[in-house]
Amino acid sequence: MSNADSPLGQWLRDIFVGGVAGLLIGMVLAVNIVIFSGIDGGYEASPAEVFAENPIVGTVAAIVLAGAPIAGIAWLRRRRASSGPH
Repeated sequence: MSNADSPLGQWLRDIFVGGVAGLLIGMVLAVNIVIFSGIDGGYEASPAEVFAENPIVGTVAAIVLAGAPIAGIAWLRRRRASSGPH
């Protein structure tokens, strides 16, 4: 059994891969939320400008951006658990 196959190695790999993938997906979703909501400046708008123009859109974009890495990690952990023992 190598270190990558140990439970800690699996956790670290899931945290890194799921977190990075979730962050990338979250960034794309958050930018699209801002663009499609009609915020002036679109993707160039700063978070402060988004919150000043529409606090609800800013809150939703922030929740998506923060929650996507967590969802990515949870998805990989659940996928690993459902695949059975290795």
